[in-house]
Amino acid sequence: MPGQPFPSTIYSGQLEKLIELSQKSKNIAVLWDIENVNPGVDSLFLDGFKDYILQFGRLTIAKAFADWSKATVKMIGELLAKNHFELIHVPKARKDSADISLISHGIEIALNNPNIDTFILVTGDADFRPLILSLRKSGKFTHIICDANKASEDLLILADSFIDYRELRPGGEELTNKDLLENITTHHSQVDIIEATKISEEIKTEKELNEQLKNAFSLLAESVKIMIEGNKEPNVSNIKVRLLMLNPKFDDKKLGFTNWSSFIEAAEKHEYIKLETKNGLTLVKPNTDKIKESPVITQAFNLLIKQLEELDEGDIKKFHEQGLVASKLRSEKDFPDIKKIGFTKFKNFVHAAEVRKLIETKVEGLLYYLKRL
Repeated sequence: MPGQPFPSTIYSGQLEKLIELSQKSKNIAVLWDIENVNPGVDSLFLDGFKDYILQFGRLTIAKAFADWSKATVKMIGELLAKNHFELIHVPKARKDSADISLISHGIEIALNNPNIDTFILVTGDADFRPLILSLRKSGKFTHIICDANKASEDLLILADSFIDYRELRPGGEELTNKDLLENITTHHSQVDIIEATKISEEIKTEKELNEQLKNAFSLLAESVKIMIEGNKEPNVSNIKVRLLMLNPKFDDKKLGFTNWSSFIEAAEKHEYIKLETKNGLTLVKPNTDKIKESPVITQAFNLLIKQLEELDEGDIKKFHEQGLVASKLRSEKDFPDIKKIGFTKFKNFVHAAEVRKLIETKVEGLLYYLKRL
């Protein structure tokens, strides 16, 4: 349909099914603060972005906000325009001009388009908290795509969900026969999946589970430490947001906890953190000694940096293809099993290293490249 973001070809035989689907689908509005999240145009990020938002429904309104006269945003502006985004020009006369424009557009869309029930905000700026609160009061669902390196926990906690933009990039995975088998398994019946889960749990040793808990508690303590170093108050709620930035695949329930509070309680019992009450607010303090006592995940990051140094063959830092780095690391006898330190894929491990500002990544086509910082 003309003017529709990301149009697709409709075949006559599918029309009836499409009409039925559209009646059930939610309508989405995307508001993108380019100054806050700019993935550049050297990757297939936008393709991953489009695939991601399809899970929420049908994209109806798409607006991107920036000072489009800047050279740094010109190319991504052209790409977005080709994908039917409306480019809202915001001259940088004032620092908060883009924020005001995006907020006003968001409220206007909510008031004038009652059919829009889901808003996806591409930003991590805390200044958008009033918009999130207004949308929630209006019964709208809100989801955030952010840059985890600079996103505000105070903003993310208000949204129904959030994700780091790097997670949406396609590629960067090494497809093995095991991966193919796992993909086939996902299409089996629910009974098959339950039985497979039971078998998996039976073969998991107590030592492996303890190691996973140790890494999870260390990740929690590290998250608290990062927030304190950033002059932010780590309360029980906000700290989970920061932890998920460091490892989006973290799931306390898979570790055997019924809820987040139970996980916090167990971490305190094992002295990875301390809970203190200040002005009625419960704050989390890290036990830095415990972080040092759990070297497995730290060792993995150190080996990654060491491998990049060896590939550089000198003082000049260079980009190296991720598949090559992964292959060399896996041949290292001291490099741990990725899944045992809390990551489902090597790509997730790389993302965690980038969020910690240990490495830099770039994407060319479907290939990922890494460079130590």
